[in-house]
Amino acid sequence: MAKRLHSFALNKCQKRVCIAIDRISQLPDEVLVHILSFLTVEEAADTSVLSRRWLSLWRYIDRLDFDATKPLDKVALLPKLRKRQMKKYLRWVSCTLQMCKGQRLDQFRVCFDLNKFARHEIDKWIEFAFSRNVQRLELDLLKGGEHIRNFGYCYTFPAWLLGLGDSADSSSYIPHSNDLQILSPVKQNFKSLKVLLFKSVNVTGKVLEFFLHNCPFLETMAVHGSGTLVNLEVVGPSLKLRHLEIQYCYKVESLKICDTNLVTLRTSVGTKLLLKNVPMLVEVKISSAAFNHILNDISSCLSCVISQLVVLHLTTHSWEKLEHYNFPQLTKLKKFVLTICGQKDRSLLGCTSIIRAAPQLKEFELQLISGCSVQTVRECRKAAIKCRLHHLKVVKLWGFYSGAAHVELVRYFLENAIALEKIIFDPRTPMPTRFPLDPLFVKKAQTARNLAKLHLEGEVPPDIELVIL
Repeated sequence: MAKRLHSFALNKCQKRVCIAIDRISQLPDEVLVHILSFLTVEEAADTSVLSRRWLSLWRYIDRLDFDATKPLDKVALLPKLRKRQMKKYLRWVSCTLQMCKGQRLDQFRVCFDLNKFARHEIDKWIEFAFSRNVQRLELDLLKGGEHIRNFGYCYTFPAWLLGLGDSADSSSYIPHSNDLQILSPVKQNFKSLKVLLFKSVNVTGKVLEFFLHNCPFLETMAVHGSGTLVNLEVVGPSLKLRHLEIQYCYKVESLKICDTNLVTLRTSVGTKLLLKNVPMLVEVKISSAAFNHILNDISSCLSCVISQLVVLHLTTHSWEKLEHYNFPQLTKLKKFVLTICGQKDRSLLGCTSIIRAAPQLKEFELQLISGCSVQTVRECRKAAIKCRLHHLKVVKLWGFYSGAAHVELVRYFLENAIALEKIIFDPRTPMPTRFPLDPLFVKKAQTARNLAKLHLEGEVPPDIELVIL
């Protein structure tokens, strides 16, 4: 009897499986296309094999993310593959755009190692994006997917596309092909732009200012590694811009930001920076080759906003003992991030001078970008100045463990941060790379973990969480 009941239940279950209904495919086209838009272009196109119903749906997606993570990883391992992979990428994007039928684009993202020799194709891609009222345009053309390219080999944004005519910042090639059903430059619709990101793309202030004053919805602009950007003015209360990044543009002579509602600013042109009447600016990341330059930036360039900053990120390649430096009061600062490149086993207590100037600080993060020795070569010393930190709760330390330098800094926080809840130590570099980790690097990182655990566990009391990643 039991066998008969089991057989009956099994047959009934099998029948249920056979008559299962594909309810997803019954959804309206608009809903399915919206779902597919959250995938990369390659992933969305793969759904065409599901059934005849899905065959052409992907062609209407409004987010064209030409992600090239896997090819770039291959190029990082074998640089000889760069030329072949570039040709495959150019062919893939161009062929895909010819099949796309959507009339609008929320996002158009190109991410690959492309230089000025691909300008013919890239010019047409940008035309295509503008003709579809693109809202988010990203050209990430970093060398190897992670390094700033030599300016002379960077792709140059075509100024003619904006009706600016032939100029120093325009591409010398003006296509007339209708391969992608492109509108003429005069009729380009760029006014829908909300986000504009250029990496290793030569673009001038003239082009950027055109976007600022002619795109009423533009909120985010990021330019990394442009060799033709010399002067840029972000001026006027009517600008919608809230987030601005100007990084690694070494030929910049002036960056003027006045009378705007900018919220975040990230730049490496500190000494060339002029800020005036930016009441909404609360987050700043500023980098410099030498720390004394950063001090000048804080004292002069940032003087008008220093009292309103909530997040401050400083990056430098040189570190001095600044425990006694009299920083201006950062009365609203909640998070401070300090990145030091090339630091060895010198004391880190100098950063406490900024911490003491921020009475509301809740989070401190220190990033050491170098292959520092993990051996302690000197005795720990004590900070000369004490200061109660009433709100500091989290301290995060990145980079190789350097013995005494870390111990004395942790002791400073334990003695002064009365609300401290967590200390995090991570020996990995905060700068990701496509290259596989060298076995020696992995070994050094594990040694750093072991030393940090050995030294810090004995220092940190049980009521404070110590996390070693």
